[in-house]
Amino acid sequence: MSEAYRNRSGNAVLVKDDVGRAKPTIYSLPPEGFAYGKSEPADAEGAREVTMHWAAHVPRPKPGTDCQDFRKLNRTAAKSGVRNAKDLVEFRKYNDIKLVPAGPAGCLPKVIPSDVIPSFSYGTKSRPSTPIAHVVGNQYATESEEALDLQYRMLEESQALNEKTKIKLTKAARTRIENARGRMDALRNPREEKELFKLTKFKKIGPKMSFSSMKGSASAPSLGQATLERLPPEDDYAANAMDTQ
Repeated sequence: MSEAYRNRSGNAVLVKDDVGRAKPTIYSLPPEGFAYGKSEPADAEGAREVTMHWAAHVPRPKPGTDCQDFRKLNRTAAKSGVRNAKDLVEFRKYNDIKLVPAGPAGCLPKVIPSDVIPSFSYGTKSRPSTPIAHVVGNQYATESEEALDLQYRMLEESQALNEKTKIKLTKAARTRIENARGRMDALRNPREEKELFKLTKFKKIGPKMSFSSMKGSASAPSLGQATLERLPPEDDYAANAMDTQ
């Protein structure tokens, strides 16, 4: 049996494989680019829809007054002699027992704000969020600068209307003005000269030297009338002589 016949036979037992290679298949398979498996359609609800949309829980409706009370109905059917399901169906067609809502057990429940106002929220109110757009846009700094400029303008206008122009003097100018005021005050209000200090026992003692006696002395110098007038009085001369002693 030739190798060509074995490969064409389609028998998995007769087909031989080469050394180091897989046995050739006997089935007609799709080409190499074919993808195996079942193609599933894309899910309409992905991770983004699940995380970004919150599905609130919707409780089932509570039984109302239009619902039947099956417990009471079955109990009544049993008392009436109903023994199987077929008779129970016939019994329900002609007997309708409505459900009576049960009253509150114990004390009445307290009324909370959310029962009256569904949109009521509990907790402490937090501060409003920071306006990041105003912070990044430097709006607060601009408003502060405008308010400061307005304040300075109002201050300058009030100073120009109410205050006089002040001239700042130098130290030398202030000294000259003070000296001139002092001299003017001394001229207008002259002060009395204080008497020089002298001991009491020397106040009544007169001078011992007299210039009038020196006029007739031969040894005295020839003093003119102008020179005698420039000499100090006798009392002052005596006082100076006492002070020197």
